[in-house]
Amino acid sequence: MKQRLDRVARLLGWPGLVGIAALLLAVAAVVLGQRWDERAAALQAEARELRAKARPAAVVAAVPVSVQQWQATLPPAGSRQQRLADLLELSIRLDVSGARTEHRLATSEGLERLRVTMPVTGSYAQVRRFISAALAHDPALSLDALKLRRVSPMATDVDAELQWSLHGKAGS
Repeated sequence: MKQRLDRVARLLGWPGLVGIAALLLAVAAVVLGQRWDERAAALQAEARELRAKARPAAVVAAVPVSVQQWQATLPPAGSRQQRLADLLELSIRLDVSGARTEHRLATSEGLERLRVTMPVTGSYAQVRRFISAALAHDPALSLDALKLRRVSPMATDVDAELQWSLHGKAGS
């Protein structure tokens, strides 16, 4: 067998051997390409089925809530201080408390909005946990803006400036 291979190699030379190797690689690529195409088609069909199943749930979730319904779910103005205290306590509990916070209250058409600017420092994971926990705790809280900054590329902590809005019913 070795003698035959040596004889073929001498007959074809190195350009012929390279050509045969390229031909074998092309055949392998075609075979693998067909398998990948079949797998891609199967995954696309599965994705279409999952989208079709998810579409009815998305349609139900997309039903708009009227402004009156939304306003009815807002907490009364009397709970504003407690809600703010809860937000600050949560930042302390999750060890991302900052030096100071700024508050600004605005009311309009029976609604109030307490705008809270809160600088915090902690690891990226701590800041994410705090944001997630705060939004889960108070359904009438919104995160309006987020600015992240690292002091240096090697620093483990980030400085974050969070701008929250505590929404509520005015005058209640």
